[in-house]
Amino acid sequence: MATWGYGKDNGPDTWGKWYPVCDEGKRQSPIDLVPETCSEDPTLPALVAKFSRLPQLSLENTGMSWKVNYVPDESSLTGGPLGNEYKLVQMHAHWGKVEGRGSEHTINGKMFDGELHLVHYNTGYGSFEEAADKPDGLAVLGIFLQVGENSHPEFEKITSMLGDIKLKGDLVELAEELDPAGLLPVESECYYTYPGSLTTPPLLESVTWLVYSTPICISKTQMLSMRSLKNVENDDGQEDEEGCTCVQDNYRPVCCRGERVVRMIKL
Repeated sequence: MATWGYGKDNGPDTWGKWYPVCDEGKRQSPIDLVPETCSEDPTLPALVAKFSRLPQLSLENTGMSWKVNYVPDESSLTGGPLGNEYKLVQMHAHWGKVEGRGSEHTINGKMFDGELHLVHYNTGYGSFEEAADKPDGLAVLGIFLQVGENSHPEFEKITSMLGDIKLKGDLVELAEELDPAGLLPVESECYYTYPGSLTTPPLLESVTWLVYSTPICISKTQMLSMRSLKNVENDDGQEDEEGCTCVQDNYRPVCCRGERVVRMIKL
């Protein structure tokens, strides 16, 4: 099977060749979130994020993004549309080559500069591996990234280390404790939730999405540090068809919402 990616020959438009669910699935993600067509549900319990500050978390360059590997026993999500406890296992991001594009979800067709994903698994299945293909196996918090004037202090704990993982496969420990709660948008009035999928292969339809309505702001420097990551293991002059080896435009375009109900939950 060919290696998937975001280039002309292996990007999202081609994923269906190797992963039929890409074209045949009924709950593929991301989607365009349209507030006017969302149903409000005041009966749901509050979404509760119990996040812990942890030191020595590993940060790696996967060739598709950066990824922070979390410790599953320390942080969890409950409440909201979730029927069980979901443990945080990793976080990563998607972004564009230029400002104005990069997020996977959109709101009324508006794309943000990037999107941060906090991935959790349903503890009822015992492990991420067992939960990954179950209809209620995963829950992902989606947080939009918007480039502004000021840097984001908590996000800086990640982006300040990206220079140490320039190449695909590089791995380093974060220098500071990371608090996932510090990455949540404090000014969001609501979040959107719907049944969806992973946005990267194998595109498993196992995700309950929870996407905040308001972005967090990061600086141009923080965004540039993500765009500077390489998607190759050896920086020996290899270039893609556009003459670049950088991880850029690593987002999947929106998919058809279909008959799915998207709920808007006030915070």
